[in-house]
Amino acid sequence: MNNSDTYAIGIDLGATKIAAALVSRQGEVLASRQVLTEARQGTAAVLDRIAAHVNELSGLVSARQLMGVGIGTPGQVDPTTGVVRNAVNLGWDEVELAAEVRLRLSRLLPIWVQKDANAGALGEYIFGAGRGCPDFVYLGIGSGLGGGVVANGRLVSGVNQNAAEIGHLSLDPQGLLCNCGNRGCAETVISGPGLHALTEQFLVTRRYPSRLEAWKDLRTSQIVEAAKEGDALAQAAIGEVGRCLGIVMAACVALLNPARLVLGGGLGLAAFDLFLPEAIRELQLRTLAASYVSLEIIPSTLVSPSIGAASLAWYYNLETERR
Repeated sequence: MNNSDTYAIGIDLGATKIAAALVSRQGEVLASRQVLTEARQGTAAVLDRIAAHVNELSGLVSARQLMGVGIGTPGQVDPTTGVVRNAVNLGWDEVELAAEVRLRLSRLLPIWVQKDANAGALGEYIFGAGRGCPDFVYLGIGSGLGGGVVANGRLVSGVNQNAAEIGHLSLDPQGLLCNCGNRGCAETVISGPGLHALTEQFLVTRRYPSRLEAWKDLRTSQIVEAAKEGDALAQAAIGEVGRCLGIVMAACVALLNPARLVLGGGLGLAAFDLFLPEAIRELQLRTLAASYVSLEIIPSTLVSPSIGAASLAWYYNLETERR
């Protein structure tokens, strides 16, 4: 069978929604599905929803064409066993995700599980903004801040699969309490909730004039749109997020000397041009010019995080061949 004729199913498991896609070897989405996660209904209900997506999408291609299923998930992931631990936003302490989904499938399929940010990095490497670039860092900004590192064409996992936990790099040990239990973690600022909290803080102190004072139940998308329209407070809040992002970028550049930084996630893409000026300024203040002189900072080009999850099938098959 020609490798170009193969397909994989990608599952992006989030605290809010489960997104699924049937993806071709060219990165094309042939079919997609989405449902609310409803984690409060219990682990079994979430697993049932994942399996239902897989069963439906797997029926669209022949068994010999389907490479398997990739799942990107929050939490601490052991990709060897498919076990997920400490997925706080899902309410999971420890779940045998791969095994439990496999039990629910109508067809026997290989299943690969990775942290959502690592899946995003591999998706960029195989299909997106990291294609042809063996050394880059992926930064995903959404409800939190995730990171994935590709070095010499391979995912960097670390001794216990905990590499690139940049969202929990503490920028201020006396700062805000994070969901992880530490204080001042980068994602308490560099995230949708972080931007929202910063904006609310600026509104209370009335440091800047803003039309956002008139809004109730303020959404992150409204803050971004106001900044694009010149709102001083929204621009200041996004500028501070950008500055903190620059600190994280500087750490990545100083340690890894990547060719690219790829910025993804819902907020990362929506505010890419707004974040960049302060982020670059901070980055250049904190690192050697030789480390960033040829650095590219570019947005993600994946149309769906499910593509990143599906890419696990091709990446791990390639890793098997390498061995």
